[in-house]
Amino acid sequence: MDTRKFGMNYGALLGGCLVLVSLIIWILGIDEQKSVVPSILNNLLIIGFIIYSISLYRDNFNNGFISYYEALKLGTTVAFFSSVLVAFYTFIYITYLNPEMLNNILNMTEQSILQSSPEISDEELDLALEMTSRFTQPHWLMIMGVLSGTFMGFLYSLVISFFLKKTDPDKIV
Repeated sequence: MDTRKFGMNYGALLGGCLVLVSLIIWILGIDEQKSVVPSILNNLLIIGFIIYSISLYRDNFNNGFISYYEALKLGTTVAFFSSVLVAFYTFIYITYLNPEMLNNILNMTEQSILQSSPEISDEELDLALEMTSRFTQPHWLMIMGVLSGTFMGFLYSLVISFFLKKTDPDKIV
């Protein structure tokens, strides 16, 4: 089986699980900005899926062997496709399910700026809030979600691939 197709399938599965966790957190009313539990849960889920997908591919589709490069590529592919799904969910969540979230982000940013720099002028505060509002639009959040999710998956895969690689002793490099 091709690593890209395998990575797409398990990335979709991981993305679905991450969306499901996010929906459960939203339904339970847990504030993601104030609780570390959603972040820890998501990262454990991502790491677990990357480990599972690499070891499954290695053992079932690659005769028990996988190079560091193949494992890194597969883990990053899984992370990329899950990030795409989560980005679409984020767009739907911000646009339809919780449209006041963007205003909450701006209010929290304003409070944070005023607490850290009480002497800031009104013009500087307005400029900071304007820049924040530009980059918290749904399309920018989607782009940043895909980039950051893929990058974090790549970093996790760098470490995971080191431990899961198994080179074929009969293969000439």
